[in-house]
Amino acid sequence: MNDSDLASEIEQITDDLIKSQYKSFIDGSINAPVPFRGKGEIKLIILGQDPTVKNPEYRKKIKVTLILNQPGGLRTYLGNICNGLGISLEKNVYATNLFKNFFTKPPDQIRKENFDFMHLVAAYWIPLLIREISVFPNIPVLTLGEPVLNCLMKTSDWVLIRNYWGYKVPALYDENFNFISSEENILNRNIFPFPHIHGLKHKFYMSQIEGYVKFMRKMTLHFVAPERSIE
Repeated sequence: MNDSDLASEIEQITDDLIKSQYKSFIDGSINAPVPFRGKGEIKLIILGQDPTVKNPEYRKKIKVTLILNQPGGLRTYLGNICNGLGISLEKNVYATNLFKNFFTKPPDQIRKENFDFMHLVAAYWIPLLIREISVFPNIPVLTLGEPVLNCLMKTSDWVLIRNYWGYKVPALYDENFNFISSEENILNRNIFPFPHIHGLKHKFYMSQIEGYVKFMRKMTLHFVAPERSIE
């Protein structure tokens, strides 16, 4: 799928949503940001939620998914993860959003009014996402945030990122890490769930992230550049 075809399909799906029962949630006045694509071999797909930041005026300035075209906290966060994996954000990452459209307000606020709306709207976008990432066969996916992850799971039960990061009970956790296998999700890819950058405010994720990145690196040996080795 080339950039032109992707942009055309995004526009069509956004129009469909504007005509649907979810139209009150959809802001069709702003063009969707384009995916971020590294300059080298793609070894990791990063999947965000949507481009809707809290400030409506700033939304108009978002031209690239996850604002990875400019310095910022999210770019630093993801860059550090990539470094831990032995890959380069600039060279080896393809980043896109599950929801390509802007919402009228941040989805967390909408979910308080209609908890299931993200699953319902995701049904419009998931077929396109599957085709979009099909050009990178077998490449694992790093998801950001629980809502995105749960839109992709085959189970109807809500899953918690912390349960893949060694959580047992408050103040008790270990390195019993895990990931979502390709059989468990509708993308048919191995998924490694990460909290969004705001999740790093929690002591648990701050204490576990280094260990989880090392675990992910071991589970994805093909990430490692030939000149680098796993410690």
